[in-house]
Amino acid sequence: MDRVEVVSIGYKIAHHWNLILFTILAITGGVLFSIEVTSWFAYVVGSPLSTVSGTDPVTTGVQLLRTSHRFIGFVWGALLTVYALYLLIFRRVEVFRPLAKPLGRQIAEAKAIVSHYMLGRPLPPDVERELDRHNILVSYMALVLVVSVLFLSVSGVLLVYRDALGITPTTASWLLLLHDVGFAMGLLFVAMHLFAVTHPSNKPLLNAMFGDGKADLGWLRRHMPRYLARRGVG
Repeated sequence: MDRVEVVSIGYKIAHHWNLILFTILAITGGVLFSIEVTSWFAYVVGSPLSTVSGTDPVTTGVQLLRTSHRFIGFVWGALLTVYALYLLIFRRVEVFRPLAKPLGRQIAEAKAIVSHYMLGRPLPPDVERELDRHNILVSYMALVLVVSVLFLSVSGVLLVYRDALGITPTTASWLLLLHDVGFAMGLLFVAMHLFAVTHPSNKPLLNAMFGDGKADLGWLRRHMPRYLARRGVG
């Protein structure tokens, strides 16, 4: 059966590194956020170096986790910036195409896809014919992710340099709250993303992401007809 590329090598590399870095940031940030509950984790991290540093294991662990969180945060931000510039420069931004549809069609598509995922109902023919590389729910999820990244990036950078910038404790507490909101939005995106990609109807796309990047033409005709039409694939 003919197969068509739906996931480029560059997209796979960016996706996999984003997955790794965000996971590390979530773990380190989660421990720092709830240190009263997760002090045991900081203890495990700090124990090997506590004798050298002369401080208790929990304090050493917190310092290591905070330093790691900041460093990896900058690496993650650099990765996202470079990849976003690549998409913009080479005009390869696909995820927001469905937002160009009239609002009524967006709502109809969203309702149909939710019914399909949650209740197993088949997609209406008029909705199925208009499906692109990404559906409207993915576009909405991407907006949540963009806002999350902005909140995390701006608040994170300002918190790191708060002393140099003369940021007051009150402002710092608001920035920390903004960072927490961004993190919560990031977790919301991850939850919705995992639900969508693990749905049985999207298994070929999941296999493409962690395989050769290609999906069967027959599946694509049902799930991405507009994408095939733009690529000139029948």
